[in-house]
Amino acid sequence: MHLDGSYTFEAPRQRVWDTLQDPRVIAQCMPGCEKFDEIGEDRYEASMRIGIGPIRGVFTGRIFLHERTTPERYRMDVEGGGGPGNVKGSGLLELREEDGRTVVAYTGDAQISGKIASVGQRLLGVSAKQLINQFFKCMERRLDESESAG
Repeated sequence: MHLDGSYTFEAPRQRVWDTLQDPRVIAQCMPGCEKFDEIGEDRYEASMRIGIGPIRGVFTGRIFLHERTTPERYRMDVEGGGGPGNVKGSGLLELREEDGRTVVAYTGDAQISGKIASVGQRLLGVSAKQLINQFFKCMERRLDESESAG
C-alpha cells in the first residue's frame, strides 16, 4: 500500500519540527496510543488500539527514525503486529516553509498481512489517511497550545 499527502501548519518550520520530535506529544497525538516508549536513540516501541472496518485490535510495534536533516526531513521505519495482522513500512516526512507556514509532506509504502489485509486496499488507504489526519490535527492543537502558553 502506498500513502502520500501533506498537511499545512500555521507555524514556522522549526516549531513544527520540534513538536514532531517530542515523544510526549507524539504519544498524545497517535490515535489509539496506549504506550509510546523510547527504547534507544531515535527508536521507540508503541502500542495502539485501532479499528479498520470490522477489524479491531491492538498493534504493538517499533518505530525507527533515521536520515534526519534538521529541520527539513527524516525517514521512519515501522514494523509491528497484533491479532488483526502485521504491518511493515517505511516513509519520508519533509518539512518546507512557505510564507511563515509549514507544509509537511509525507510519502511511504507499507506491506500489510493478516486479517486486516482482508478489508481491502481502498478501505485501508482511506483509514490510514484518516489516522494520519487525526495525528496532524492533534499536533496542530499542541502547537497552538504551546504558542498560547509561551
